[in-house]
Amino acid sequence: MKHFFIIRLPALFLVLFMALGITTPAGAQGPITGDTIPAGSVINHDVILVGQNVTIDGTVNGNAFILGNQVTINGKVDGSIVLIGQNAGISGEISGTVYALGLTLDLAPHASIQRDLYIVTISLTSGDQSVIGRDLYAIGLDSGLNGRVGRDLHTVIGPIQLYNGLMTLLGYDELTLKLHIEIPQPSTTPNSRLFTTVHNARMQIAAPTQVPFDWGQWALNLLRYWAVLLVFSVLAVWLIRKTLERSGEPLLAHPWRTLGIGLLALVIALALIGVALLLAVITFAIGLGLNFLGLWQLSLALWIAAYSCLALALAVLWFFIVYGTKVIAIYIFSTWVFRILFHNDAVWLKFLAVLAGTLVFVLLRAIPYVGWVFDVLVTAAGMGSAWISIRGMKKKPEQVAPINTIIKAVKKPGKK
Repeated sequence: MKHFFIIRLPALFLVLFMALGITTPAGAQGPITGDTIPAGSVINHDVILVGQNVTIDGTVNGNAFILGNQVTINGKVDGSIVLIGQNAGISGEISGTVYALGLTLDLAPHASIQRDLYIVTISLTSGDQSVIGRDLYAIGLDSGLNGRVGRDLHTVIGPIQLYNGLMTLLGYDELTLKLHIEIPQPSTTPNSRLFTTVHNARMQIAAPTQVPFDWGQWALNLLRYWAVLLVFSVLAVWLIRKTLERSGEPLLAHPWRTLGIGLLALVIALALIGVALLLAVITFAIGLGLNFLGLWQLSLALWIAAYSCLALALAVLWFFIVYGTKVIAIYIFSTWVFRILFHNDAVWLKFLAVLAGTLVFVLLRAIPYVGWVFDVLVTAAGMGSAWISIRGMKKKPEQVAPINTIIKAVKKPGKK
């Protein structure tokens, strides 16, 4: 699984949804619309098929956009397919790439996708002798793959891999579970060298193996992470130094209390990611219901707006957890140490403190087996400090009456 794959695939669907509204048809005439391409018919244009039951039994020489509850493709599509549906089945031949979003997708025996398959689904199944000509990109909870994949598998299938994807997204590679996929060797047929047979793949936690430590790769990853963190830290000190100092004040005043609140806030933030995924599923279900009522335009608009907002919110949350919290904690701690050592509060010294602080943090984070502990503690410290600072800004100071007014109110009438 590649880094950030769990983000890249939904983002690709978002781009495809937005492109639908601005894409011009391939031919001089407009795209063919409806919900069925009958057997024996040949369409030489792009098609947009919307309905409760969408079926392609004929031939489409062009691209197809499909929005439906039950989608069946038995014919031939000489182009690519963008498919959004509840349950979809492909048993025909597709010469291009398939981009699919749905609850289930089944590739029947002898189904053929000559290029790539991108799919976000609950369940993905493929029959014997079905073919995906190039790569398979899939996010889901369950799969039963019995067909052939021409090149590589890029999959996040099952609870364990979804957990690994979340940990990789947050930057905690040390917390991922290593999986091993057992794939039987393909048969020695003439075409077997072109494909990889995937038959009843089984996942299990692999036993650790003795691999020589690659110092060069370790140093390269260390340098890359330090460079990115240093750039963000320097920009923050340069552009928002006052905000940075205000956000870190609780960490200096009450460090242990701030750390405890930060750990709790970190757990809540991870839970919010799960809530966002749940909202994405609910939004998808609502869109399918609107499509069932014939309001496919409203369904498409809902998906574009909701998924855009969710993607933006998750991106902001991810950036703050991975970089923002560390920038706050490193800046506050490093400038505090330099102030004690040099008895100076010059601006150039703060930049030097950030340089040294980020380097020390990255070296501590790279310690085998225990480096992730430093990562979590620094993240929690920065998050807790920011949380307390934000809550303090929302509290309005109490209005204190002038001392003369208080004296007059206390003084009883009739007494001198």
